[in-house]
Formats: sequence, structure tokens, C-alpha cells
Amino acid sequence: MGKYQVNQEKITQAYNMLKDSGIDLWMILTSEGSDPCLPLIPGVKTVGPGAFIFTSAGTSYALCSSIDAQDIEESKLFDEVIKYSSTGLGEPLKKLIENLEPKNIALNFSQDEHLCDGLTMGRYRWLLETLGKGYEKKFVSSEKILTRLRSIKSPEELRRIKEAVRITQEIYDTVLNQIEVGMSEIEIGQLFIDEMTQRDVVSAGSKALTPPIVMKERIAHRGPGEARLVPGDFLIMDFGVDYEGYVADIARTAYVLKEGEMEAPPYFQEVFQTAHGAITAAIDAIKPGAKGFEVDEVARNYILERNLPEITHATGHQVGRIPHDGGTLLGPRWDRYGKAPYGLIEEGMVFTVEPTIFVENGPAVLVEENIVVKTKGAELLSKRQDQLFLIGPKK
Repeated sequence: MGKYQVNQEKITQAYNMLKDSGIDLWMILTSEGSDPCLPLIPGVKTVGPGAFIFTSAGTSYALCSSIDAQDIEESKLFDEVIKYSSTGLGEPLKKLIENLEPKNIALNFSQDEHLCDGLTMGRYRWLLETLGKGYEKKFVSSEKILTRLRSIKSPEELRRIKEAVRITQEIYDTVLNQIEVGMSEIEIGQLFIDEMTQRDVVSAGSKALTPPIVMKERIAHRGPGEARLVPGDFLIMDFGVDYEGYVADIARTAYVLKEGEMEAPPYFQEVFQTAHGAITAAIDAIKPGAKGFEVDEVARNYILERNLPEITHATGHQVGRIPHDGGTLLGPRWDRYGKAPYGLIEEGMVFTVEPTIFVENGPAVLVEENIVVKTKGAELLSKRQDQLFLIGPKK
């Protein structure tokens, strides 16, 4: 299958999920690659208006203009490629739907999950006009199916994520040996860029050759700045690479030794060990059938019971084609997270585990590991950070 191996695996998953969900037909309408699910599911896109259709009976159809047909046909992903020219998409689409006679039709709209909300209002209105009166009663959201398709990784997806994790850790190992007192956040960020360049990979978040998050102060989602490392600093790095469309998302914390110090101050070590213990507790709680908020509560309470500040964000999120890949969230039941913390954890999902501690006017510890959910629980993909990395005095 080569180039389209992941897409074929995802289409096979889609057939099974449609059948399990009692949905007869799933339709993806697109133009100019407008739907964010296209790289994942069909793996091909159209310039002109097009439709990709999958049924619970295990059949697939692509409807496209004649000029878009070649790549779609060569992919061999579809049982039938239906081409239109002067007639436009509407006539062949209506004919196919009438022949298939679905009781319901899943479309990509969602109020809660932006990655499942690829159908524009304009295309929705066009579809109603094309199919005719009464079809709106058949339309349902594809959110549950598409969320699970993104979340439950196929064998090839998992292989690529594991390789992204391996490369990310290899770069961390190299960069941590090069960091010196006096370097700026930007200079440390450049070390990561140099290592990515040597390995012909790009950053997970931007999908480009850009620096990761490197912070010795002003903790936030931001790029590195001019601030320079001085003895007594902590240093947080949040980084991952993209490998063949799939990513890792790993964070590490280091301490800059003062003159005469052999290790970090006791309180800093205490904060680190608390974060480490919360990660262990969360990993132990991750099992198929558990809900995201249940895992978050375990990590959150672990930290609070030790009189340290509450985690200000979710304990973990899913990883896949992007670092924050939607679906079930290992997060608290806060309004800002919507339904995501109530989602079920399933075998094949890949998560970060990152219960972060920010002490006001004190140390910050962010350690982020990557795990995959197996039948009996979580399996680590990343090699754990078991102690603070130490950056020695400038030689």
C-alpha cells in the first residue's frame, strides 16, 4: 500500500465503526482540501467540489471532477471513482445517494470538536438543495466516529509515533549535553533546530523547522526569548518532532547548578518528585474504560495532597497527527474543556501525561511523557525523566 497505508487502515476502521454505530453512510464534502480530516481518512483531496463516501456495508466511493480523478484512482482506496464534468457534483451525488438508500447520513459537523467540524455552512445548504426535501432528517453528526478514528491509532500510525518519540529523545539527549550557563533561550532553541536539520525532521507543532518552547521564566505557550541562563535557574523545554505526519510531544525540566552545588536545592527536588509521582499515579490509572477526568483527578489530588499548587491545565491530551489531537482529554471537568474529559479511554489511544507544577515565586516543573493504551493499561513510549537534569557551571 505504501504511500496510502495509513489511509487504508483508517478506512477499514471506519467501516467497522459505522457498523457498530448503526450509521449507514458517512459523507465528507470538500473543495480545495477544506476538511481537516482529509489527510487522515481519504488521504487525497480535490481542487473542485468533491465527496468521499463510506458505508457500513464496507464500500467506498469518491466523486470528483475529471481533472481531480487521476490521483484518486491511483490511490486504489475506493471501490468506485465517479467523475463529473459539465454536470457538476450535484447530479451524480444525488443519484448515488438515492441508489444507496441510507437511513441516516453522517456529516462532519460538531459543536465541541473543531477537528470534526469540517463541513461549511455553505456546503451544508448546497447539500440540502441538492438532495431535496426530507434529507435533513437523515443527517447526523460524524463526531463520535471521526473522534474515535483520530484517537484509536492503527499499526502504521503507532509505528510512526514511536519513531517520532525515538528521534525526539535522541535530540534531547544531544542538546542537554550542549547547554551551558549564559546561553539564551533562543540559542538553546537553535540547538534543537540544528539537530532537527541533521535528521531531516521538523517541529511537531509548526510542521516546520522552528524552535521548541524553551523557558527559564514567563511560563506560557511561547517561543524562546533573549533571557539567558544563570546559576539557580530552572529550564523547561517542550519539544517534539514530526515523523511522516505523526508527532511526539515531550517536555523536560533542568536545573542550573550554582557554584559549589552538586544537586538542586531540596525544595526543587521535592517539587520534581511530586510531579514525577503524579505522573506515575496517572499512568497507573489509565486503563480502557476509564474516563479522562478520572485519571486527571488521580494526578491532581496527588499534588494537592502534598500542599503544592493545583495543576492549571489538563493532566494529558491525545497525540497523533498534531500534538493536541482532540478526542478524550485527561482533564478536569471544567467548562473550558467541554465534553472532552468525559470521554472514554480506549485501547490504541496515545496520550501525553504532564501534571505540571508552578510554584509562585518558586520553581516550575514540567515533565511530559508519551504513552499508548494497551489492553491492561498504559505502556510508556518515551523514556521517563526520573530526576532533574543538571546544567553545570560554565567551564
